[in-house]
Amino acid sequence: MGISLVGLGSGIDWQSILDQMREAESKRIELLESQKQTLQDRLTAWRDLGTKLTDLKNAADDLRDSWDLNLFSTHVTSSDPSVDADSVFSITVGSNASAGIHEVQINQIAKPQREISESFTTADSDAGKTGYITINGTDITLDGKSLNEIKDEINGLDLGVTASVIQASETDFRLVITANDTGAAGFSFDASNSDMTFTEQAGQDAELVVDGITVTRSSNTIGDVLTGVTIDLYNASPSITFTVRIDHDPSAIQEKVQNLVDAYNAVLDEIGKHITSNTNPDAEVGPLGTDFTLQRIKTNLHSVYLENQLFDIGITINDNNRLEFDTSEFQEAVSNDFSSVADKINSFASDLYWQLYDLMDPIDGTITLKEDSLEDSIDKIDSRISDEQARIDRQIESLRSQFIKMEEALFEMQSQSDWLMAQLGGLAGSSNQQ
Repeated sequence: MGISLVGLGSGIDWQSILDQMREAESKRIELLESQKQTLQDRLTAWRDLGTKLTDLKNAADDLRDSWDLNLFSTHVTSSDPSVDADSVFSITVGSNASAGIHEVQINQIAKPQREISESFTTADSDAGKTGYITINGTDITLDGKSLNEIKDEINGLDLGVTASVIQASETDFRLVITANDTGAAGFSFDASNSDMTFTEQAGQDAELVVDGITVTRSSNTIGDVLTGVTIDLYNASPSITFTVRIDHDPSAIQEKVQNLVDAYNAVLDEIGKHITSNTNPDAEVGPLGTDFTLQRIKTNLHSVYLENQLFDIGITINDNNRLEFDTSEFQEAVSNDFSSVADKINSFASDLYWQLYDLMDPIDGTITLKEDSLEDSIDKIDSRISDEQARIDRQIESLRSQFIKMEEALFEMQSQSDWLMAQLGGLAGSSNQQ
């Protein structure tokens, strides 16, 4: 029969003993769990710092090349105040442009070639035409086809044109074939082998005058006249001259530099958070407080600033090693000598970027190696915890088996003792009766 761990033979609460033994043996696991938590806190701290360092690296990457500060604003004025320049053309300025003033006049915009058919009373019935038309060397037969069928056939052949049916009235339908691209070149079209007649609207090139030079282009989007500047044409206005002023945009430039300053300071704030404890402000050190790598990172960042000397463009460093950004002084420096400002920012950002590139290298960077080492240590502790738990389970089960066997033996002995006492009691009773 099964024996309860509250011993029937011994009267001992074996289960309580086993529970106490498990609790005592589990002290080792608690120590390992504490070690694991410490390592996890360090890993989390390195990952958080890695995120801030990545933000700083990205902000530096946005400013390390010579064209990264080429941010421009444009201002357009018209010789006729009643005409809004936005209705005539627009200007887009890229990073490879240059500041300057230009005069622009739009004589004509580019238009696509169109071939417009004679009128038909319906678009869905047989148009009653014979023969074929030729578009860019491809023949389209007309026999027995409606306007819509002709349109669909043209559009299915990738001929560089788009066919459509225009309904001018209930009884006036026209087949219109339009070049996909604007410009005087248009497309080749021949309807002489059919009895369908067409009226041609010739394509035309755009024509504009930039700084006194006449320019023609097949497209209304023109990006090769002024370096780094794209001009989109909407309407012709040949009698009006527009003055386009392209200036460096101090506010946009300031915003990019502010992002770099903020990211720099965020790294130092993150380092400070992990040197001192988050959870216990009275403690002297945080999860990474004993790791000298943090101090080395701080020192390297400080050295990059000192090597570049940005104080004369409004970027200084305070007693806490944080950058301070005087935006008024910076914008004044940009207005006075943009090239010098750009050179200083490019140099500072480039030095930061390469400093952080080595630190954040995904294979052998300091942060990567720190995280890999901590992850490996945590895995080893997890393995030790698993092994220790298995050892305790085996030990407790072994003791449980021994206690059960002991109880079974004691129970058997008790049963035999009870039987013997009963027999002796019976003998004593018989003797007394005699």
